[in-house]
Formats: sequence, C-alpha cells, structure tokens
Amino acid sequence: MSPETRFHATEPPLPQPMSTEVAASIRIPWSSLLSREELIEHVRRHPRMCWHVPGSNSYLVAGPWRNRPEIAEVFETRGERHRRALWYALLGNAAAPYGAVLVDPTEYRAATRFYREVGVDLLEEVLALRTTALPGPSVELTLRIVPACSREVENLLTIDRSAFPWLWRNSREEFEEYLGTPGVALWVAVEGGETVGYVGITQLSGWAHIDRLAVRADMQGRGYGSQLLSWAMRKLHEAGARYAQLSTQESNERSRSLYSRFGFKQTRGSYKLYGMFVQSGLG
Repeated sequence: MSPETRFHATEPPLPQPMSTEVAASIRIPWSSLLSREELIEHVRRHPRMCWHVPGSNSYLVAGPWRNRPEIAEVFETRGERHRRALWYALLGNAAAPYGAVLVDPTEYRAATRFYREVGVDLLEEVLALRTTALPGPSVELTLRIVPACSREVENLLTIDRSAFPWLWRNSREEFEEYLGTPGVALWVAVEGGETVGYVGITQLSGWAHIDRLAVRADMQGRGYGSQLLSWAMRKLHEAGARYAQLSTQESNERSRSLYSRFGFKQTRGSYKLYGMFVQSGLG
C-alpha cells in the first residue's frame, strides 16, 4: 500500500473518536500499557488519536511521537476483527493528516501480519552504545560551549532541521519540555558569534546519558562534533560518571564512526522503529 493511498473505513460499525466517557468504561486488559486513569487523561489530551468501535471492546490508542502531532505512534489495539477499520480511521482523520505513523514494537509483534499488509515496515534500527572509557580522547577545544536557555529554542530548531532527517527532528514542545526536565542539561556551541551545534546530557549518580548531539549541516566536517562529544564526556567524568550511554540510528554511519573513535560499543537497549510514511518525500 503506497503512502499516497486514501484511507477509509466503510464497513459498519464505523469507528468513532474515543471520548473520556468511553475510556472510563471500556474493558482494559491487565497487559495494557496504560492504566484506566492514564487512558482517560490521554484521550482528553489527544481525542483524535484514540478510536473505538461502538458496541464492542475494540479500540486503538495512539499519541504524538516525541511531542510531534504530525507523527502518530500506535501504542496498542484491541479487537482483531476491527483492527483494519480502526487503522483506517486513524490514518483517514482529515482533521490531523499525518506525515508518518509509527507502531510500538510490542504492538507490531502482536499483529505483525496485519501491519505488513497495510504497509508498515522497519524504518530504522536504533543502536544503544556505551563506554566506560571516560573522559575519552583529548580534543582541542576551539568552540565556546555555554548553557542553553529557553530563548534559544529557535536556534536549536534551526540546527535540528539542518542536522537531522525529517523523522528525527525535535519539535519546539520537545525542546521546551527537555529544558524544563530536572536532571538534564543542554549546552550550545558557539563559533564566531554563531550557534553551530548543541549537546544534551542527563546524569544520575555514576550513570550518564548523552541524549542528543547535533552540528549544523554547513558546519559539519570541521571537527565540531568531536569537540562537543569530548567536552561532554569530560564534563560527565568530572561530575563522577563511571560510564556513559547514547543512541544513534544504525544507518547514521558518520555518527557511528565518531562514537566508535571515542570508545562507544553497542550494548543492550537497541530497538527497532516500525512505521510508514503517509506523505511522500519526508524520509
């Protein structure tokens, strides 16, 4: 099924957007990802991403992926008989046309044959990498690295649009939420008065995670990524971290090469990203 296909559910009973009243009464299995209270709150926040079939216990729950309403992620579906109609209802929602729809790995494994039939496939494998070799190789620092603030979100968005493919870009809401999260720190790299990149880190006791590292496309190839990574690893080491982890796409050969040079090796926690692009040209 091509991304350009128009999706319609035509066989009665037709799925309807789930209301909080339905969420409060629908039968939820013990294996559900959401509790009753969580489902009600999720439906309240994202009513057009949650669907049910009246007169049945069939439903679909999706939500915005990484705070991006143009990318829906299906968390779970219930009711084999109505799964196709629920899927078409989500993708055919004219009020919120999606650029892509992703499927949680557990949900994909539970209905692999169905998702393959409707065009869902493996989009990316995300690798978890780890090193205990802190602080890592020494790199001469020419960048000025300073704490980011909420006023710099526009600069961060510009870097993201330049550095990452469409699917992996952060939204404004993602950056604002990240900047307001306890235990994390976001730093921007400045060269000649211009913001050329950033790095985000999380540290808890002896454990640390480099959440995101980006360099503007027109500034890549100058060693700025190495400088940012070296600076982050040294900062984590000085703060008492015994090891650091990060993740990157299996297809991102440049990033994998950089991380390998700094001693990062694949570890547990890698995962597969399943989905489909609904609008062409976004991959």
